[in-house]
Amino acid sequence: MPNSHWGHCQHCKYFASPARMPLPNEEARCMQPELARFELKVFGASGCKGFELRPGLAPEVEEPSLRLGAS
Repeated sequence: MPNSHWGHCQHCKYFASPARMPLPNEEARCMQPELARFELKVFGASGCKGFELRPGLAPEVEEPSLRLGAS
């Protein structure tokens, strides 16, 4: 795949959801050009290396949360 950046499907422009900010449990087709022919249905929490950020989202949505492990 052309992009070596891994990311979550819910934040990817190829996740065929009409929502501006899809949820992790939302299911939609993957329209990534190299994968679209397989008619894959994936959840927003899934991910791959064909990731490209959805238009209008800040890159920070894919950065690890600093709150992980915080009490």
